[in-house]
Amino acid sequence: MRCTTSPSAATGRVNRLISSPIILRAEGNGSNENERKPWDVLRFVRQSSRFVSLPFPGSGAPKSSLAEDRRGRIAPGTLLWKAGDRDRNDFEFAPLDDVVMGGASSSTFDEATGKWTGSVTDANSGGFIGIRSTPLVSYDLSACTGIEWTLSAADKQRLKVVLRDSADFNGIGWTTSRDVAAAGTMGSRKSLVTLRIPFGGNGTGNNQPLLPSRFAKILTDFPPFASSSVKAFQLTYSKFEYDGGLNPRFNVGDFGIQLLEIRSY
Repeated sequence: MRCTTSPSAATGRVNRLISSPIILRAEGNGSNENERKPWDVLRFVRQSSRFVSLPFPGSGAPKSSLAEDRRGRIAPGTLLWKAGDRDRNDFEFAPLDDVVMGGASSSTFDEATGKWTGSVTDANSGGFIGIRSTPLVSYDLSACTGIEWTLSAADKQRLKVVLRDSADFNGIGWTTSRDVAAAGTMGSRKSLVTLRIPFGGNGTGNNQPLLPSRFAKILTDFPPFASSSVKAFQLTYSKFEYDGGLNPRFNVGDFGIQLLEIRSY
């Protein structure tokens, strides 16, 4: 989609973005949250433009249109995404880090290998990195129990797994947290971890339910997750849990996991 905003109007809107660069928010305290680092506005533009249209020339256009729908209901055991399989994948992943709310954390994602690496800092009151699928899809997974993520990790971490049943970029994210207790080096057989995320979980541990959340706050009085209309997939490594709580397995510094595939089950 070509930007039709006039240069003068675009300039004013960009100035507002720069003075209040908030697409995602999180609240909490950290040892370095009072540290201030320069905000990387160019990285903000690059990351944001993968998902939303920015109102000024030269920002590029996101892959905002829906990918071609898979016809009919998707059966359990269907491969939905695989590292390096660009010809068959309906979507790819792109970083979505705390730079979108003024933070200084940074990550990259390699579609060919599935390696997601970066550096996390809670300077500027930030403290998270993430990857999110683009473009939007429309999957009917109502015949399935949930989504299975296979990844390789060398460190003990707690990740947020997010599914979305709405095309609204800042809409509800159906979220659950999973501890990754890996061994060995990233890429080794010992480091492989499978995260099963049930649509209708109602317990603890690996059967924790998907909870409706927005900006790290749990919401109430929402209908159940619409597994018949799955739009996007997301992973986040964050200092913040929910409603002001902190991630007990969060550490600032280098981060790395390798996402290998996503399946229905």
